[in-house]
Amino acid sequence: MSEIVEVSERQNGQQIELRPQQTLRVTLPEVRTAGFRWNLRASSQHVLVPLGDELDSTSSATGGAATHHWDFRAAVAGTTELIFEYDRPWARAAAAARTFSVSVHVGETSSDAAHQPT
Repeated sequence: MSEIVEVSERQNGQQIELRPQQTLRVTLPEVRTAGFRWNLRASSQHVLVPLGDELDSTSSATGGAATHHWDFRAAVAGTTELIFEYDRPWARAAAAARTFSVSVHVGETSSDAAHQPT
């Protein structure tokens, strides 16, 4: 059974530790009525395999806010950077309005953390 490790904007810039076969869920808020969307800009699909993404527009009552979820499976040992940019897709600004990134490290085996000497 694989547990889900959830990250949100509070973990921006941090390193996340996973075991092989764990699921990483990234949850970020969007204001879709203003045209803003989060887009995945970088990741290694060898270390983390995308499982899909889902938009939950019922998560907020007003203002067109929504919550966007992305799920990734830790496939092999290694480190990758997940980088999301928050912007209007049609606006070609020099930089994104916001950026979210986490460094994800997948350990060698699922028992690495459990068998560390104390």
